[in-house]
Amino acid sequence: MSFNFATGATNIIQMATLKLPGVLAAWGLPHSDAVTSPDVQFLWDFILGVAVFFTVLIVVLMVYFSIRYHAKTKNQVGDHGHLHNTPLELTWSIIPLILLMIMFVLGFKYYLNMDTVPSGAYKIDVQAKQWSWTFVYPNGGISDKLYLPAGRPVRLDMTSSDVLHGFWIPRLSIQKDVVPGRVMTVWIEAKKPARMWLQCAEYCGSGHSEMRARVIVEPYAQFKKSVHAIADIWKQNGKPLSLAEVGRKLHVTLGCIACHNMTGAPGGVGPTWKNLAGSKVHDTNGQVVVADYAYLKNAIVHPGHLKVKGYPRGIMPNTFAAQLKKISPNGRALDALIAYINSKSKYANQQSLPPELRKSSTPVQPPVKLNSPPAKTSGLPAAALPLVAKGKLLVQTFGCTGCHSTTGATGVGPTWKNLAGSKVTLTNGKVVTADYKYLSEMILHPGTLLVKGATAGVMPGTFGAMLSGPKHPHEKKLEAIIWYLNSLSDHANKASWPPGGGAKK
Repeated sequence: MSFNFATGATNIIQMATLKLPGVLAAWGLPHSDAVTSPDVQFLWDFILGVAVFFTVLIVVLMVYFSIRYHAKTKNQVGDHGHLHNTPLELTWSIIPLILLMIMFVLGFKYYLNMDTVPSGAYKIDVQAKQWSWTFVYPNGGISDKLYLPAGRPVRLDMTSSDVLHGFWIPRLSIQKDVVPGRVMTVWIEAKKPARMWLQCAEYCGSGHSEMRARVIVEPYAQFKKSVHAIADIWKQNGKPLSLAEVGRKLHVTLGCIACHNMTGAPGGVGPTWKNLAGSKVHDTNGQVVVADYAYLKNAIVHPGHLKVKGYPRGIMPNTFAAQLKKISPNGRALDALIAYINSKSKYANQQSLPPELRKSSTPVQPPVKLNSPPAKTSGLPAAALPLVAKGKLLVQTFGCTGCHSTTGATGVGPTWKNLAGSKVTLTNGKVVTADYKYLSEMILHPGTLLVKGATAGVMPGTFGAMLSGPKHPHEKKLEAIIWYLNSLSDHANKASWPPGGGAKK
């Protein structure tokens, strides 16, 4: 590889003669279509300009003084000169102070502007999960694309159903962490129609790099049409869709495609949906079950109850039942998803199809009912059983099962299976008992307990405010979750139960 001397010399001459626009352009921020971008760009340019000016000034003076005052002879004794100069010291203290205060005032002003949602902003709910984005619009429409009206502010209320994600649209100069168990709010306003990408900015697992979503900014009139079209998942271009075609849309918009491929390729996070319907499935107990309609329905609505060989339990969130019911209260959206799974299987048959697609002339055997294994309640007081059910619902709502499995499988955090009442080894080698006090501390102040083998700092310390305090009298939510933990453990005892034994306070 040869060096082009002419080109290299030209670049050096340009820099030496301070022809720097082309060089400095690469240091600036990327082009942004957000209304807040001029503020961000100005502050960036100001800080960069100050940094470049003082860097050049200090280096030039350093080189000049090194040459001007270097020793003339080997044994020359240096002149100590003045050891103190008050005006000079005040100058190099006051000027940086003024510059830093300008940066602080501008930064705080621009931060308040970017953090305060304008009144009348259009609201969109954002659901993040491994590894997809889902957007829910006020009219009930659900999409895997983010539609924005040009020239109008939009409020985004964002939640995560599993782990920490990062909502990042470089073209709109916006980035915000999406924390499990919390609603994170940002607002954006795009100046003109454009197409761009949303990317997750926090590493969230093996599919992180593919956790993207299309962002489409449209004129307001077209935006209203797009959102209206999203709301009716049963039609496309005004024409009714088949049940399987609706299921195909849901497969994408609900993010199922992130974990369940339709190609039959092995190694996915969840089992492939290719040739699943009507096939024989091996579970972790060595039993073989048929993937009929009841099985497929149970796999979507209660994923934690199925133990498929080769796949850990507790990864798939238990939130799809509520999402599908919101789309179609009569259960037809769920049937649409099952119809799509059937359309991709060579083993599909009358027993695996939704009831409305079965041939009435063909006798259909009643599907085998898969009873969900109940939580272990033997040994718990009867008064605590309603709290066990409430705790299970809270665990699903807060996304706890995204990190803590309930089956004994290894996850991001310690498994909750057989935790209550057991012996737990900490990183300092100390062995403690997972009694009520320990379980409370684990949830409310996770950073104070460093469990051996678990990564410190992963679990956010926000659950204390959500589960206890004046807004939650008697800590009922916290106790419900701990009762649920006790129902999962063979070691549960009175020391691990919440005080009162489940009796009403």
